[in-house]
Amino acid sequence: MKNSFFIILKPRQFFRLLIVLACLITLGNVIWEAFKTPEEVAPLPHSAPPEIERSEFLTWEEVDQIFYRYANATVIDVDTGLSFQVQRRGGTYHADVQPLTAKDTAIMNVIYDGQWSWKRKAIVLEVADRRIAASMNGMPHGSGAIRGNNFNGHFCIHFRDSKVHQSGKENLAHQMMIWKAAGRFKQMITAMSPEEVIEVLMNTIDQQDTNLALKTIHKPGPQDYDQLHRIISQIEQIKVQRIRSEGGSPESFWVYLTIRYRDSTVNVEKKIELQVMDEGDTGYRVLREGLDQLLNRQAYAEITDTRIFEDDDRCN
Repeated sequence: MKNSFFIILKPRQFFRLLIVLACLITLGNVIWEAFKTPEEVAPLPHSAPPEIERSEFLTWEEVDQIFYRYANATVIDVDTGLSFQVQRRGGTYHADVQPLTAKDTAIMNVIYDGQWSWKRKAIVLEVADRRIAASMNGMPHGSGAIRGNNFNGHFCIHFRDSKVHQSGKENLAHQMMIWKAAGRFKQMITAMSPEEVIEVLMNTIDQQDTNLALKTIHKPGPQDYDQLHRIISQIEQIKVQRIRSEGGSPESFWVYLTIRYRDSTVNVEKKIELQVMDEGDTGYRVLREGLDQLLNRQAYAEITDTRIFEDDDRCN
């Protein structure tokens, strides 16, 4: 009879062996997830955004009780329909979050056309069976604690009335994207002054959102979309410094701006003249005449201070 080798395990020893094997398998999966190449993510066409169900217009105070620290949630980009998972890690005036996995980071990167930026995006946040209107930026910054997600830091998600940690103030660009996600953009600008509508228009150009910009124009048509698209395609960043009323009917305004054009490293100061029409129940809207002045790169001053466009969305 051939020699045979048997290991006889007592029930307690067998149970311990199973625990060790389970731990080894779990450790192997964690290492595999950390080092494997993220799956390719195909974006949806930007020219045909999907219909996104509009979401709740909740205040930050309300959201803070729902989207608590270490809670997971789903982010849905309004423009592309792409979605990914995040976890809230901190934040006092808004939520500081991180993508859960490397695949979630890859999807977020596709939403930002492969280049991280501070540009705001209108999103719907799904958490605790709620769908909440929100806005995110796309720049990894600060600290991050989720290993293996290929995201160096965290990013910010803002909600109605939420504020920037650094300044303690609301950020107009974020609030505009929240209005968009809630389907309330037109409603919100209806109650604004002419100067505020002009500032919203310039912010939509800065955020490169042609469709939102069109909503600030008096009786917009296809030619206005084309005009705004040309403007947005040539301007990298734009910031309103001040607005001065000149009176008249329709009322005229001198708008003082700092602009950085695409393919340029120079910031320029210029002023343009815009007119605003009172539409009655729908509020003030900007007349298209005068917007082409933004395409004229001639300026009355060049700005060497590169901090003029430093983003105020940073958390520190």
